[in-house]
Amino acid sequence: MALRRYLRPIKWPYRWVFDQRERKDYLAQWTSLAIATVMGAKSMVKASWPGEHDLAGAKDVAVLVTWDTKGRIHDFLIEHMKALRAAGRAVILVSNSPEFPDDQIALARKHCALVAWRRNRGYDFGAYRDGVMLVPDYEALDSLVLVNDSIYGPFQPLKPLLKRMTPAKADVWGMTDSWDTKWHLQSYFMLFHKAALQHDTVRELWKNWKHVQSKSWVIRKLEIGLTGRFERAGLTCASAWRYRKLVENFARTVREGEILADESLPESTRNLLQHMLHLADAGAPMNPCHFFWDELIVDGFPFLKREVLTSNPIGMPRLYEWHSVIEGVSGYDTDQIVRHLRAILKNRVV
Repeated sequence: MALRRYLRPIKWPYRWVFDQRERKDYLAQWTSLAIATVMGAKSMVKASWPGEHDLAGAKDVAVLVTWDTKGRIHDFLIEHMKALRAAGRAVILVSNSPEFPDDQIALARKHCALVAWRRNRGYDFGAYRDGVMLVPDYEALDSLVLVNDSIYGPFQPLKPLLKRMTPAKADVWGMTDSWDTKWHLQSYFMLFHKAALQHDTVRELWKNWKHVQSKSWVIRKLEIGLTGRFERAGLTCASAWRYRKLVENFARTVREGEILADESLPESTRNLLQHMLHLADAGAPMNPCHFFWDELIVDGFPFLKREVLTSNPIGMPRLYEWHSVIEGVSGYDTDQIVRHLRAILKNRVV
C-alpha cells in the first residue's frame, strides 16, 4: 500500500508516455517495445484455477478475455461462456482486471475449464497469448477461438456459425473485417484452424511474444497488422460478414428505396444516412460494428459491440431501440445487458 502511494504521482505521466492511442506516437511505441523486449516473453499470469469443465485433451478451445474495474463476472459474460461451451469449446477465461475477488473467481470456475488472472500487460492481445500458453496440449488443437468481452451476445447459437467458418475456405477467420488503415480482420473474435495453429508464423508469434504496453503499438502491429502478417506467410484469412457486401447492400437499399426522400424521416437519421453514403462513395472506411450494427444483427450476426451503447461513437440516432432490434431476432435476455450498463455507466441513458 505504501509503495502504491509513492507511485501514484507518476501514474498519469507514465500513461501519457507509454499508453498513447495515436498511431504515429512512434517514440512512445519504440520505448514500450524496448521495455517489453528486455522483459522477455514470460507469461503475465499471476494465478490460475481449474474450472468445473474438462480441458485435458480438448481439441477446440476458446480463450475469453475480460476486464472490469472490480473484477466482476457479469451476467452477460456468463452467458457468453455458456454459449461457447454449447458450441463445443473448452473455455479458458483470462481476467486482466486490477482485482479479482474470491467470490467472482468461484463464480467464473462454474462456467469454464480454467480461470487465469494476469497483470494487464499487452492488453487483450497479451491476454490472448497468455491464455494460449495455458492450453495443456496445443498440438492436439483443431481450432482456437480468441474473443474478448467488448461484445454483448451471442444472440444466436455459435455452433452453426462456426461450422460455416470452415478450414476449407480460410485458415484464420474473423466475424467482421475492416479497411481502416489497411484491410484486416477485426480482433474481438478470431478463429484459428489447425493449419494456422501449426504454422511456423503463428507458433513463433506465441513463442517470441512481447507484452508491449502501448495501445497505439497494439493497434498498429496486432489489431491492424496481424492479418497482413498471416497472409504474407501464406495463410488465408476471411470474415464471416464482409465489409464490402455490407456497404453495397446499404447503398443499394438507401438509393433504390429512395429512403432519403421520405419526408417522415427524422433529420438526425437523414443526416447520418447522407454521411454514410458520402463515405461509401468516397471509399472511406467505416467501422462495420458501429455503422451497421443493426443491419448485422438482423442478418444473424451474433454480437453487439459494447462501445456502441456506452459511447455511441458515430452519434447513431434512436439508439435506445437496440433491445428491440435484438429481441426481434433472438430470445437473448437483454436485461443482462441493461444490468451491466447500470453497473458501469455514468450520465448516460441507453
